Order: sequence, then C-alpha cells, then structure tokens
Amino acid sequence: MRKFILSLLMVVSFLPVWAQTVLEELQEDNQKGGSNYYAYPGPAQRLTPAPQGRKPFYISHYGRHGSRFLINQREYDYPFATFHKADSLGKLTEKGRETYRRIKLLREEAHNRLGELTPLGAVQHRGIAQRMYERFPEIFKGNAYIDAKSTVVIRCILSMENALQQLSGLNPSLHITHDASQHDMYYMNLQDPKLYNQKWTKEASQQYKDFCNRHARYLTPMHRLFNDSVYARNEVNLYRLNISYFKLAGSAQGTEEGKSFNMYDIYTTEELYHNWLQANAYWYIIFGACPLNGATQPFIQRNLLRQIIKEADDAIARPDHGATLRFGHETIVLPLVCLLGIDGFDQQVTDLEQLTAKGWINYKVFPMAANIQFVFYRKNPQDHDVLFKVLLNENEATLPLTTDCAPYYHWQDFKDYCLQKLNTYQE
Repeated sequence: MRKFILSLLMVVSFLPVWAQTVLEELQEDNQKGGSNYYAYPGPAQRLTPAPQGRKPFYISHYGRHGSRFLINQREYDYPFATFHKADSLGKLTEKGRETYRRIKLLREEAHNRLGELTPLGAVQHRGIAQRMYERFPEIFKGNAYIDAKSTVVIRCILSMENALQQLSGLNPSLHITHDASQHDMYYMNLQDPKLYNQKWTKEASQQYKDFCNRHARYLTPMHRLFNDSVYARNEVNLYRLNISYFKLAGSAQGTEEGKSFNMYDIYTTEELYHNWLQANAYWYIIFGACPLNGATQPFIQRNLLRQIIKEADDAIARPDHGATLRFGHETIVLPLVCLLGIDGFDQQVTDLEQLTAKGWINYKVFPMAANIQFVFYRKNPQDHDVLFKVLLNENEATLPLTTDCAPYYHWQDFKDYCLQKLNTYQE
C-alpha cells in the first residue's frame, strides 16, 4: 500500500507539467510565442536505457538551421520607418520610444546579414552535436563514418559545419564527408508546385480568416506605443504593424542584441497567446494533415522519407557504425513530423478552435535548430531484428505503431508502415 501511495504521488507530481496549457507555458516562457523563431530549448528528459544486449550503431538525422536573422529587409524597415516617423512627430509613449530604440538595434545588427545564422545559431548546433556524441558514444567511436549534407542555403551549411567541427574536435579520427549541392535538393528541400497550390483552398482560406478575426488582439498593445490615439488610428496601419512587430519580436531572441531585452513585453500573456494562436493555425494549414485542404501537405516530404529508409537499410547492411546528418529548414522538419505521425502530429482537425486542445502546438516541433534523430540498435551485425527510437528535439517521441519495447520500435514494422502510407499518395 505504501508503495502504491508513493507511486501515486510521483504521478500526481508530474501532472501539472503534462497538463499545462499553452497559456500557462507562455506565462512561464513567453518566447515560445515566437513559433518557428523560438530559440532551441534543448532536451527536457533523460533517455531510456537501451534494450538488453543491444547497442546503438547508427543515427539518421534531419535538423533545421539554428537561429537566424530575418530574411527580408522590409521585415526590419517597415516597423523602423513607422516608429521613426511617429517619434519625429512626438507621437510615441515612453514604451514606444524604448521599443523604437530596440528596433533600431536589431535592424543595425542585421545589416547585410539577412537570413544568416546568428552566433546563437552556431552554439545551438555545437550543443546538439556534443550531446549526440555523449549520449551515443558507441556510434562515434574510432573511425566512424559521418556523412553530412546540407541544403544550399548558407545558414544551413554553417549549421552543418558547426556540428561537424564539434564532432571532429571530440574525435579527430572520425571519417567525415560533407556536401551541399543542388543534386540532393529533390529530397533535402523538395519544392512541389502542385501541393503548394493546394494549400489555400476556398474553405481553408475562409476558416483561417474567420479564426484570425476571432483571435485578433492588436489594437490595445499597439496603442500602448503611441500617445495620440487619433494619430495611431488614422496614420498607422495598426494591423500590419502588429504582424510585423510580432515577427521581429520572435526573432529577437536569437540575436546578440536581443539578449538584453524582451520584445514581447508590450503584450499581456493573453494578447500574446491569441497572436500565437493565429500563427499556430497557419502552420497547421500549410504543413499539417489539415482536412481543409485534403490533408496531403505532409507528403511534400515523401522523397526525404524514402531516402531516410534507403540510407538506414544501407547502414544496417554494413558491419560498421556511423551517422547520416542532414541540415535544412523548418519547412521540412514540420511536414516530416506530420507525415510520420510523431507525437500525434498527424491528426486531422477540421475545427481550428480545437487544434491546441488536441496537442497540435507548433513550437514543440520546430524551434530554431529543431531536429529529428532516428537512433538504431542491434546486438551485432548479424542481428536482423533491428530496433530504433525517434527523438524529436532530443526528446524520446512516439510513433503511430504498436510496439512491445516502447520507446523503441522494430525497424521492419516502421518500414512497412511508412511504405504503405507513401504508396497511398498519387503524384
């Protein structure tokens, strides 16, 4: 009885964490409101020990680049110009003037660095590589082979190079190959015009518009920045300014200047939450298994999944150990997670109001430096019952498969499931 009570208390002690709502999480860490700009938080759990008699021998990985600057100059110029004009006319509150100062600092830091990796982005990938090495030393011992590929975008290439430098520093004997070529973009970053054109159906567009209207929370926070409500209403596009500012606020956390201030401090937690809700629904529609557009968008990663399976089979057929590392974008990580059904992200939700209640929460998938790791285990090279587990952002994750050894899965079961699912999609 005493053991039962102790076990019950342990379960109850974890419930507040499991049961946290997004609103509560934003209260604790409002930077999560940045969605895909959320700076990589690192793993939140210890790993389950390997099944008895089995050792890790191969990792297959796809990771997003680390924190970056905004991609388009107008994303800095529009809020800067708006606040510059208002300041010249004496129309800013004290908070507005402080906000203007911050925007100037962020804009200056990003000068001629649009879309580039920030110093924090480099640190993120070095940390991920360090932990990968420490968690699975059997994979990286001796002259293990490491094959790395990146998309042809410089922030992804630099993310790859930072990870590889960390690994080579830990073990100079590693046999490393690395490349970034258009040759591999058919699976590293597939562009599919047909699927792209199916994202915004009439129904999806209308439901998203209605959803955003219900959750619009921009007038009050924007008015906090101007001391003349008539000027703000007549001379400033407050809706557009809020959208622009919200994106800039999210990206600031990944920069050096952004370490000294929190751009979200103009919002209450409730206002931040409603702005985030709109972003969450947007990402679900364009990359989730959303029924409003046919639930087919995750199949944009069909080539990548087939390549992951092929390269894993090749690794299983070899007697040695090593890793395949790939570096790209959140627009690959998110639909791949949805295609695989990792942690239930393959669910189909018609009512956008139910999205977060069902656990579809974007920052859990694709913060800056987001990554998926498939870690493979066997007893020896002759062992045909290969097991693996999947890590999402370095935390053990679930798949929509039955298993007798959770969080591990049988590789053959996974292959059968994935190939059957891929075969249902007609190009």
